[in-house]
Amino acid sequence: MKETVLRALFMWLVLFIILQPIFTYIDYLLDLQVKANTSYITQKAATEGMVTASMRNEVISNLKAIGFSEGSIEITSSTDTVQERKQRIDVYVTAPRINLFPYNFSTVSQPTRYYGHGSIMSEYLD
Repeated sequence: MKETVLRALFMWLVLFIILQPIFTYIDYLLDLQVKANTSYITQKAATEGMVTASMRNEVISNLKAIGFSEGSIEITSSTDTVQERKQRIDVYVTAPRINLFPYNFSTVSQPTRYYGHGSIMSEYLD
């Protein structure tokens, strides 16, 4: 019985060691998607002078397609009004970080959200 428990524990440890790099890579790809969508919405906001509702819906749809829940995605910008040409626009996108690891071996706590920040000058022409 003791040998069976040790064997099962050893198998779980080996499985975790094998899967840990895959989990880390998935976490990295999710973070990259949030940052890429932040860059995308920021560039689109430059020509409009602000982040519009359709832009928000497009980014939410993109992130929802890869597994984030619609209600947990937050998109904010520095302004809700049209910024004239050469004024700064800041865009922030956050989404909940998916906990892929069953145990944290580190004493440092992991971030709870993926975070993206984009900044651009408005190119809006009236």
